Amino acid sequence: MSLQIYFKEFNDSIKMDYDVKSELKEKRDILLGILRNNDDLPAFDEYNQGSYSMHLGVEPLDKEYDIDVGLRFRVNRDDYEPMDLKNKIYELLKNHTEYGAKIKKPCVTVTYKKNGEAAYHVDLVTYVYEDKEDSDSQLYLARGKNEDSEETCWEKSDPVGLVEYVNDKYKGDENKDDREQFRRVVRYIKRWKNKRFSSSGNAEPPSIAITLIAVDHFEASKTYDYIEEKYRYDDLQAVLDFAKEIQKLFIFKEMNENGRFMYSIEYNLPISLKFEPDVNLFRKMSDNYMTEFKEKIDALVSDLESVKKETDEVEQCKRLSNIFGDDFPVPEKKNASKKQMNYIPSTSASGVN
Repeated sequence: MSLQIYFKEFNDSIKMDYDVKSELKEKRDILLGILRNNDDLPAFDEYNQGSYSMHLGVEPLDKEYDIDVGLRFRVNRDDYEPMDLKNKIYELLKNHTEYGAKIKKPCVTVTYKKNGEAAYHVDLVTYVYEDKEDSDSQLYLARGKNEDSEETCWEKSDPVGLVEYVNDKYKGDENKDDREQFRRVVRYIKRWKNKRFSSSGNAEPPSIAITLIAVDHFEASKTYDYIEEKYRYDDLQAVLDFAKEIQKLFIFKEMNENGRFMYSIEYNLPISLKFEPDVNLFRKMSDNYMTEFKEKIDALVSDLESVKKETDEVEQCKRLSNIFGDDFPVPEKKNASKKQMNYIPSTSASGVN
């Protein structure tokens, strides 16, 4: 059970600490100042979204940090075309850095350079209201790269509701420890997928999909220590159980021309939120990519089960390092033995060993 110590060390090493990334926050505030001081751009309220606001950020393997900022313009959707505000933002920021700004389908991205290479970027997402006089009215996201694309549109969105939906998992001080394990396990899976999937194209499962599956299916793994009168958490069991929950979601689609069984997951945004209906979070992944995702999840479950069966703690950590990457610590034999000697077995919550 002292294996839990190494899981927490792993979490600390991969956890994105945005308070420490003061330079990124400073750049964000400079960009917002440029936009606010321009008379051609309507007034807006900013809102941090994505992993920043959900407390689920992971240090990127490619070392390019990012922050997502929602700009809720106090205008009505009927008064603007989807690209109007995005183009204005682009024009204002296109020469701000050496890399400049780039219009992407969901946002305008400004990339910063450090030590001769791209180091971090700020994604600015444009929203408008159905009724600007009612701050609770439907928000619309400006989706598209240019005016001529058929994909360019105003898309129903609920960024505030989405963040609240995630942050309501294990809400309250009484659920603090469960909440922390939930966040750790999401970070473990995000690091695993960053290591196992290419970030180019749509090969990598979306982080928001993993996050929402966790909100809906994750359960804390803990046992009660009657001697110390507190719960002890088991992150190995928790991440294994969550991987199995993802595994259950795959459905067989067909056998392709090469005789390969093809699988997919249909997982929509929560119906309680004000998004477009029936938006599958995995819609951009091809059947081949989804089937590869299943094969890798199957392998993850098998690998984690082998870790559970292993009795040597150092060997367990070696296997976990192979699964999650070099940030997972591998102790020396003498250190592991010392920690194992200090471990006091706990009983389950039901009182059964």
